[in-house]
Amino acid sequence: MWVLLALAALGALPPAAPPPPRAEVDPRRVEISPTFLGRDLFLYGQAEAGTRCVLAVMEGPPIDSVRLLEKGRVALFWLGVRQYRLSGVPGVYLVNVSCPLCKGLAACRHAGVLEDCNRLLLPHRVVVGPDGIAARARVSSLSGPLRPGEEERVVQGFWALQKARNLYGLRTNAIRLNGQGAFYHTFSLPASAPDGRYRVTTYFLGDDRLLGVESNDVFVRKTGMVESLSRLAARRPGAYGALTVLIAVAAGWLAGTLFKRGGH
Repeated sequence: MWVLLALAALGALPPAAPPPPRAEVDPRRVEISPTFLGRDLFLYGQAEAGTRCVLAVMEGPPIDSVRLLEKGRVALFWLGVRQYRLSGVPGVYLVNVSCPLCKGLAACRHAGVLEDCNRLLLPHRVVVGPDGIAARARVSSLSGPLRPGEEERVVQGFWALQKARNLYGLRTNAIRLNGQGAFYHTFSLPASAPDGRYRVTTYFLGDDRLLGVESNDVFVRKTGMVESLSRLAARRPGAYGALTVLIAVAAGWLAGTLFKRGGH
C-alpha cells in the first residue's frame, strides 16, 4: 500500500487507459402516429483516441424506384418534357460533421471539411454526402436516351427535392467534440420520414486516416390508424381507393348538411 502511494506521488504509475470508443443513439425506436410531427434523435459517445473529426450518417430504408418529371416551356405552357426513373438511393440521408477548428462551439465558416473526410474515407471505398448519393444512384430515361451530363443534373435535382422535404441534408460543424473525445449531436427525423430500419454510421477520423467506425440501428414504425391505412394501401389498393372516395363523399355531405343555410 505504501509502495503504491509512493509511486503515485512520484508519478511512476502508468496513465489511466482512455475510455473505449462508443456511439449511442436515443431513442432507438420511434413510433409514427396520426399526431407525429417529427422527432429529434440524440447521439453521443466517446471517440477513438486521436480523433480529429467525427462524421455521422443516418440512412433510411432504400427507395425501390421513383419517377421524376422535368418540366419545360412548350410554346406558352409549362409541360413535362422529360421523364426519368431513379433507384439505388436511401429514402432518408442525413449527414453531420464536426469541424476540427470550431468543434461545434461557434458558427463555422471553414469550407472543405467534408472533402477532407472523404479523402480519408476513399481508401475504404466510402463516399459521404451528395457525391456518395451520386455514386450510388441509377438513373434511366423514360423519354429517349440520356444526354451528356443529364444523369448528374437529375441526381442533383433529386437531392434538392429531398432536402426541401427535410429527408436529405448536410450539416457541417453539427457535432460537438471536446478535448477528451466525448461528442454529441442530433438528427432531426421529419414528419414525412418513412418507416423501417435506419442505420446510423459514425466515423472517427484522425489527421491522416480512418481510426474507427461505430454503427447503430433505429427502428421507425407506424402505429394505429396510420399503420392500418398504410397496410391497406399496400395490400389492397382498390379497397383503399374506394375508402378514400367514401370518406370524401361523406365529408362533402356533412359539410353541405352543416352549412346548407349559408349557400347553395
